Amino acid sequence: MKSRIYIFLACLLTVFSPIALSQSTIIYQDDFEGAVTGWSINNTDFDPDVTRFLGRFDNNPQTTTRTFNIPAGTDNVVIAFDFYRFDSWDNNNQFGFDRFQVEIDGAQIFSLPFPNPQAARSGTSGTVEWSHTPLTPRVELAFNTGQFWFDQLHRFEIIVTNPGATLQLTLRTAINQGGNDESGGYDNMTVTAFPLLPQLVTSKTVDTLAGLHAIPGNSVEYTVNIGNSGGPVDAGSLIFTDVLPETITLFTGDLDGAGNPVIFEDNSAPPSGLTCCTAANIDYSDSVTSPPVFGYVPTSDYDEAVRYIRIIPDGAVRDSQSDPVSVNFKFQAQIK
Repeated sequence: MKSRIYIFLACLLTVFSPIALSQSTIIYQDDFEGAVTGWSINNTDFDPDVTRFLGRFDNNPQTTTRTFNIPAGTDNVVIAFDFYRFDSWDNNNQFGFDRFQVEIDGAQIFSLPFPNPQAARSGTSGTVEWSHTPLTPRVELAFNTGQFWFDQLHRFEIIVTNPGATLQLTLRTAINQGGNDESGGYDNMTVTAFPLLPQLVTSKTVDTLAGLHAIPGNSVEYTVNIGNSGGPVDAGSLIFTDVLPETITLFTGDLDGAGNPVIFEDNSAPPSGLTCCTAANIDYSDSVTSPPVFGYVPTSDYDEAVRYIRIIPDGAVRDSQSDPVSVNFKFQAQIK
């Protein structure tokens, strides 16, 4: 489903356009209840209290890795999963310093001790943000029960900004004993790609025509400028609506010499990707209250019943992160 961007402007106001979130893409999702493939180690284990999960991992094996293909135009990737910390993880000179470690593309993001209980934590590493939140208190939950070794489950979220075409995720239980004493596992994993969002800025100005004063009977020209310095906008998804002041009457006749009441200027290099403005791109409303109902047909070039103009350009706005987009829409009105 396409996102739609609605821009409502008032006379002589500069506003920032509200942006609807673009649709995300789920790259990977698994609860590990069925057959598991694609990881360097695909082991699964089961306990009634946690169902089936990827693991267990202890001091042998410690590490599993998977590489994900990232869609073009992705701004960030969110990796979310449950981390299961089982039994006697230590953090001292006597028994060792057990850690849970994550790497992205071979670079370590964190190396965290997990004493019991462990509160929520968060941090950053380069362009990666991470956080985790406990899902359970300190509890004797699964495996090796009855030995006063306690477990705790955590939910991790890792956000990778500006990923490449692929992303390699490595999960490691850097612990020094086997599963009869301490271990870990992973469950309910999703990897989601979010596209680069548009960064739209919209302004509106009004000027008198050359040689004319702003007095009744004379005309003024409105210029609506839309700029984008972010991600693309789907075709047909850029929509702006202007409410007209009661002191002016919109000109709906031939302004551009081709029978159209709006002049479109593309100031972008390379071009924005938009085209406009025939009658098919323009709609009017005579509504006296908001929200307006469109579909009104003006009865003359200066129809005082017109209260709103809506413009929907053709085409999609290109990715504008490197080369910003700037387009103008110009129309005229007569001062009452």
